[in-house]
Amino acid sequence: MKKIQAYTSMDTSKEIRLNANEISNNLYKDAIFSMTSILASTQFNRYPEDEALSIRKAYAKYAGVKEKNIIVGNGSDEMINLIISSTISQGKKLLTLDPDFSMFDFYTSVQGGEIVKVKIEDQGEINVKKFIETGKCENVSLIIFSNPNNPTGTVIAEKDIVKICESFSDIPIVVDEAYYEFYGESMIKYINKFNNLIVTRTLSKAWGLAAIRVGFLISNEEKINELLAYKVPYNVNTLSQTLGAVALEYINLLRENTNIIISEREKLLEELKELEVESSLDICFYPSKSNFIYGKTSHKDALVNGLKNKNILIRTFEDDSFRITVGSPQENKRLMDTLRKILVYEGDDGYDIKSL
Repeated sequence: MKKIQAYTSMDTSKEIRLNANEISNNLYKDAIFSMTSILASTQFNRYPEDEALSIRKAYAKYAGVKEKNIIVGNGSDEMINLIISSTISQGKKLLTLDPDFSMFDFYTSVQGGEIVKVKIEDQGEINVKKFIETGKCENVSLIIFSNPNNPTGTVIAEKDIVKICESFSDIPIVVDEAYYEFYGESMIKYINKFNNLIVTRTLSKAWGLAAIRVGFLISNEEKINELLAYKVPYNVNTLSQTLGAVALEYINLLRENTNIIISEREKLLEELKELEVESSLDICFYPSKSNFIYGKTSHKDALVNGLKNKNILIRTFEDDSFRITVGSPQENKRLMDTLRKILVYEGDDGYDIKSL
C-alpha cells in the first residue's frame, strides 16, 4: 500500500471560524419548512436517483447550460478526483499553481502521478507565459487550477485561460470555479468551443450548503459522456439532491448575500491594509476576488496562536502565509479588534506578539 499523507480537516473548536471559507450565516431560514418536509417524504429504503435529475436541471438553469453538460458529485472534490483519476496514472504529470487547492496534490499522489507547479509571483500575479512553457516542457497530461485562486484570491483573466486552452488542445484543462460567485467571471461559455475544457463548481461556498456536499462538473457533451464511465453509482444521497434543488430556487437570496460578503471583503481589506502600515511587525495582506483574504508574515505562528487564544480560527499554511475567511460584520469587527491588539503594540493595552 502506498504511503499517502492523510488530509487533515479544519479545526472547528473555536467560536469564530474564519478558516474554512464557509459563509457565516444560514441563508435558508425561509426555506426550512419545505426542507424539513422533505424528510417526511423521503424513501430512506431506496437508493438515490443516480442521474440526479432534479438538481441537475436546477443547476443547469442557474449556470446557463444544458442538463447533458453536467455531472453532479458528492462535493466538487469528488468531481476533481474523477478527472484526476481518469487522467493521471503512475509517472504522468499534472500542472497547477503554487499555491493552489491542496486536494489537487492529494488526488495526484494517490494515483502515483507527479505534480508540476508554477509559483504565483509575490504580488499575486500569475505568469501565464511561464505556465504554458512549463506545461509544454514537462509534457503534462492534465492542467488544473482554481479561479479565483485558493488560497490567494487572485485570478487569471479570461483571455489568458483561452490562451492556455488553445496551447493544450490535446489534454484536459480544468478550471475549478468554487468561488465563482464572489468574482462573477466564468469559463462555462467556452465549454463547447474547447472540447478539452472542464469547469467544476460547488454549493459549499456562496450557496452556503457545505453540510450537504454537492458539486458539479460542467463540460461539453462528449467530455461528459467520457467521464461518466468513471463515476461511481449513487454518489449523491437523496437528501443532498433534494435540498440542493430547493436551495437553487433562492437565487435572489444568494445574490443579496454574496453582495454583502463582497462589500465586507473590501471593507475588511481596507482595514487590514491600514493595519499593515500601523503594525510594528512585517505583515502583508493581498487583494482578493473571493470570500477570503490572503496574508503573509514571518510571525505567522504567533499571530495564529494569538487569534486562537481569543477563540478566532484562521487557516495557516506551511510557509509564512495564512488565509482569513470574510465573516459577518460582527465577526470581522472582533477579528480587527484582536489583530490591532496583537500587531500594534500599545504597552499595557496590547499584547507583545513575541510573547504569544
